[in-house]
Amino acid sequence: MFRRPPTRSAPRRRGALRFTLAAAAFSVALSGCGVIDFITGNDGYLDGVGRIPGGEFNSLVSLPEGVEIQFPELIGPMMGPQIGGNRVLMIGDSIMASTSSRYGNEMCNTLTPLGWQVAVEAQSGSFVDFGLKVLGRRLEDGWDTAVVFLGTNFDGNLAHYERVLRQIFDALSPTPFVVLTTAEFRPKQIEVNNVILNLAKEYEHVTVLDWAKIAANPGVLGNDRIHLSANGRDVFSVAVARSLELPPVRDGKCIDPIFRSDAAVKDVMPGEVVVDDTSVPAVDPAQSAATTTLP
Repeated sequence: MFRRPPTRSAPRRRGALRFTLAAAAFSVALSGCGVIDFITGNDGYLDGVGRIPGGEFNSLVSLPEGVEIQFPELIGPMMGPQIGGNRVLMIGDSIMASTSSRYGNEMCNTLTPLGWQVAVEAQSGSFVDFGLKVLGRRLEDGWDTAVVFLGTNFDGNLAHYERVLRQIFDALSPTPFVVLTTAEFRPKQIEVNNVILNLAKEYEHVTVLDWAKIAANPGVLGNDRIHLSANGRDVFSVAVARSLELPPVRDGKCIDPIFRSDAAVKDVMPGEVVVDDTSVPAVDPAQSAATTTLP
């Protein structure tokens, strides 16, 4: 189950961060050695946002040499200040899977030093229904927050996508969690992102990380304009880290995933060896009529 977040004495408002200080904190340019140096606030809190990076948050997160990224503002607050634990469930497709422990392990390498316990449940070729599959197996394992990144694989049925995404949101609620938009490599992805953005407005505890804007930076994506480049995998992990911030408990570790087969789509994962663990089906039989959009 997802643990109920601690209550705050003052209600927080939903919506984009519009304050000058928040803009400065969330729009940090990465250059040189690629170190993010977060701005320190006075009391560490911003009304309607929660604790801002800085003060206690003195962590440094590195990107590859020469990488420069202008991160967009989060739509909503970071996770760490809102929750009571450090267990995060990550749900995604091949893009997220490429940062998992069976490849370069960028996600755990970035998040565990900050104190997060991370389960990356992501497989190549996964449609939105994969999120329900993951929750069916892992919902009761005790989580404090989640990161959802599903929508790159899209069969054109917006009504179905919105219906299933809403089921995922409802299952995770009322726990605060992060949802990502997708790279806009084709016109249909703009429609997918509109669904994500509009649905998130209905849930005050959902924060949007606008991956579409980050992915538009040169060098983040590979030649197919979908999957991550080597530097892009670091950028992706750092972007997620910025949406989570520091947890209140600091005993980070990488949790073994249940879903770990990437055989559904060939030639998109990093390295020469693609993990093919058939103990867990890569694609739900109910999705057999759908064809992945990935090459």
